[in-house]
Amino acid sequence: MNLDITKLKDAQTQKTTTRGLVYENILNVEFLMSVVVPIILFSIFDHLNMKLFGTIIAGVWSVGVVLFVFRQKHRVNIFGAIGAGVSVVGLIGTILSKNPTFFLASPIVIDIILSAVFLGSAFIGKPIIQILAEYSVKNGFSEEIRKMPMYKSAWMILTVAWGVLSITQTLLRVVLLYSVSNEIYYAISTVYGNISTPLLLVFSFWFPRWYWKRKVLSK
Repeated sequence: MNLDITKLKDAQTQKTTTRGLVYENILNVEFLMSVVVPIILFSIFDHLNMKLFGTIIAGVWSVGVVLFVFRQKHRVNIFGAIGAGVSVVGLIGTILSKNPTFFLASPIVIDIILSAVFLGSAFIGKPIIQILAEYSVKNGFSEEIRKMPMYKSAWMILTVAWGVLSITQTLLRVVLLYSVSNEIYYAISTVYGNISTPLLLVFSFWFPRWYWKRKVLSK
């Protein structure tokens, strides 16, 4: 069975892409400003017994960083944008309820929704990662590759992986929410979510081509 291997990127290109994704989404000033600084702000106000105010300040800061970067560079870090979206939902609920727990628990609700979307799409045979990949890279996959059974199975594996990640984040946050202080919960929850997700994204870029090539060479 012939497969146009030339359509697949070589190992050096994959390494360059992977390195670029890591630096773009994790090892940068934006990550420091949108993830680390809010943790510090929340911790300071929590120690001052101003938890509600600290929650609002941390959330506003996260959203502000995303808006500032967009205004300066006309681009949005996807994970910063997701975090900002969660912050907005949490902020609205916190302000209306005057309860900081709403802000802290909002990522749990988001994770539950995402896990249902990922695993649900895999269950019905239409993995959402495949849909997103084909939309983002419209001409990146030849018709010959698309017809292979292994083409869809790669996207199915990745979609389940994203669902599992969302579930693990949900379980971790629930355990932390009821077992440690709000300060520790916020720190671990924020750092874990903003590192594990970009790393899985990097894996998602690398895995399909590796999987397809391995399947072809094994035939």
